[in-house]
Amino acid sequence: MAYTDKWDELGITFSVIPADRKEEVLLFLYDNFFLDEPITRSLNVTRYWIVDLLYGENVKGGASIMATDRSGKIMGLRLAEVIHKNSWFSWLLDTFMGTVLPKIAWILGRKWDRIIYIVNLLMEGLLEKNIWPMFEEFNCDKILNDICLSTSKESAGKGLGTELLRRSEVLGKELGCKVTTVIATGLYSGKIFRRRGYVSVKEVLYADFKDEKGELYLKDTREHTTCVKYIKQLND
Repeated sequence: MAYTDKWDELGITFSVIPADRKEEVLLFLYDNFFLDEPITRSLNVTRYWIVDLLYGENVKGGASIMATDRSGKIMGLRLAEVIHKNSWFSWLLDTFMGTVLPKIAWILGRKWDRIIYIVNLLMEGLLEKNIWPMFEEFNCDKILNDICLSTSKESAGKGLGTELLRRSEVLGKELGCKVTTVIATGLYSGKIFRRRGYVSVKEVLYADFKDEKGELYLKDTREHTTCVKYIKQLND
């Protein structure tokens, strides 16, 4: 059976996520992604308007792909966004999320103040998530920024995540991106990215991610041991 026929045989269709399926995407993430992802599981992330806003906005940008079965049910997705080097809105949003929000997160209550502090410390502080220096480094105008890669439990181990990533890269190139970047928080997604040629540039061991008292920030990472920032040039 030809590779391209595999998904037809399984009844899987791939498409850019339409904006009107945002709520379905969010429900899929809460049911399949946040429960297993080591950071959100450790921090007990539940449905909240900020999470809905951050993830839901990426449905509208036309750079995210979903896999659906014959009934139209979402079986997997890859959320991503195209960031343009001249987008002041994207720069302001990143600046707000990385520097302003952590300082005022106390207004959201103790739980979310702590969640935002820990995530910001890991992503912005240790992994240097800041995407803006990459435009000069790679001499490009657009970067495909990964938000998440997730598949349903029933489709795990069938190669769906790898195919979603491959198609996302193709779409990214069509949208003018020369580089893509991702922070992989789990063991299995990390394997997929490495197989696709992504290069590790920063890594944090969860066992070393501790507060000033020596307590682990993330206590339910299970088999996942590292959080890694990867980069791949799409014109290779």
